Amino acid sequence: MERNDSTFVLAQAMKLSGFDEIIKEYHRDSKNIVYGGYSAGICILGPTLRGIHLVDDPDQKPYGEQHQTIWEGLNILNYAIAPHYKSDHKESEDMDKAVEYMIDNKILFRALRDGEVIIIE
Repeated sequence: MERNDSTFVLAQAMKLSGFDEIIKEYHRDSKNIVYGGYSAGICILGPTLRGIHLVDDPDQKPYGEQHQTIWEGLNILNYAIAPHYKSDHKESEDMDKAVEYMIDNKILFRALRDGEVIIIE
């Protein structure tokens, strides 16, 4: 069975619904908003999804093959996120590879262990 809980699927859903532009506009205009994201929900806030492709399948197309893979994040954070880092999570080992990729490709990132949070005020 195909997983639909990937960062790339979330990026497609946000684009197709228009939510990506709404949240970027709210951020740009400094409007108050509460956004909570876990795993894919936090990864999408960075500038790129590169590196995450080693954990989540970028070729998932639950909304149709005609939709291109989205490699850009929402750029609300100026760094990528590597969640589940050194955690008791099934993706933690793969996240080590993503972190290595980000280092090798000079992608600014922040690794988060499960239970850690980022608060933007």
